Amino acid sequence: MCNRCKRRPLLILLFFTHIILFSTYTFIQYQSNASYDDLKNNPLTIILASDRLPANLIEKTDRSHLNKNYRNSKIQQKIDLSPTKGKLESLNVSYVTDIDQQETIVQCSILPTNLVGRVEADLFSYEMQEIEKHHENSSVQVGGHWSPSHCTSRYRVAIIIPYRNRDMQLRIFLNFMHLFLQKQQIDYQIFLIEPVDDITFNRALLFNIGFNEAMKHYAWECFIFHDVDLIPEDDRNIYSCPPEPRHMSVAVNTLNYELPYRTIFGGVSALTIEQFKSVNGFSNQYFGWGGEDDDMAARILTKYRISRYPASIARYKMLRHQPDTPNQSRYKILGLSIAMRSVDGLSNLQYTMIETRKNKLFTLIRVTYNEALIKSAVAHIKKKNVKMIRHKTEQSAI
Repeated sequence: MCNRCKRRPLLILLFFTHIILFSTYTFIQYQSNASYDDLKNNPLTIILASDRLPANLIEKTDRSHLNKNYRNSKIQQKIDLSPTKGKLESLNVSYVTDIDQQETIVQCSILPTNLVGRVEADLFSYEMQEIEKHHENSSVQVGGHWSPSHCTSRYRVAIIIPYRNRDMQLRIFLNFMHLFLQKQQIDYQIFLIEPVDDITFNRALLFNIGFNEAMKHYAWECFIFHDVDLIPEDDRNIYSCPPEPRHMSVAVNTLNYELPYRTIFGGVSALTIEQFKSVNGFSNQYFGWGGEDDDMAARILTKYRISRYPASIARYKMLRHQPDTPNQSRYKILGLSIAMRSVDGLSNLQYTMIETRKNKLFTLIRVTYNEALIKSAVAHIKKKNVKMIRHKTEQSAI
């Protein structure tokens, strides 16, 4: 009888401990599911899983999950261009019926079956005529626009490249990237945005111009802002439309394939139209090298998270080039980022079109802009900031 009395408190303690643990587990599962309701409907998110992870864990994720899905979906035999519905379902291909036209639209597979993983780019700088001849049978339309013929791509993506005097890098990029994107079954077009020679290069401003001009060409869903000297090393680094803004060049060879810092957003990045407009695009104030990507990261983090593929997938090789001239004022401009972001960007974009020329493998957009005029658009913010600093200095002196 006495032993029963001693065991009773222990049983009660175990019972309540079990109840607490079960309730905690249920709450965590509920919170996890609720946090990602906006992502779970994206099919590529389900396959890659990386977009579902917090940004500070994504690049540390083991790639075994991706490899498993990749192996399961790989088909060794050739795909019949008019397969049965059963064959298509085995390739994760879905159907959409157009009621007006009474025809079935076949969507491309979520994860294309011809991806091989790590790829080695041909870094020889062939002449442009050789590159164009190399791609003449790939059905690339004039202007650098391509879409798959046997299925409807799941993503319509504009590739925006700010460009000046990088002819060798451009030829390597074009020769490699067209085949790379076609393997991923992306509906894409490559746009080069080039300023005239006598004005200061402004990478972020050229991105904004590229976005504005590319929107006039096609019904794009998302944009990838891409430096011409970065070449992807893994074809499973899908150039798709991200549920959250995606920093794509996670691991670059010149940085020992390591992420330099948590909020980096330079190199290659992807945003949907809605995401890009909601942060007012890039700042227009960064003339010369540096600062604009950190400014963009700050804009994004006010509304979104920065997502990343695993570092083992999002690998890039940087092509050699002459170092750029740093922007000596970049830190001062970054200090005004919060004050400027609502009035500086897409909302006050100023430039003049020189020409739009459709070459065989890309669309060239040449522009000019007035640096003094662009800077004067935020002069009142700079003056206000100077007054605030002066006031704080006087107060501290007192």
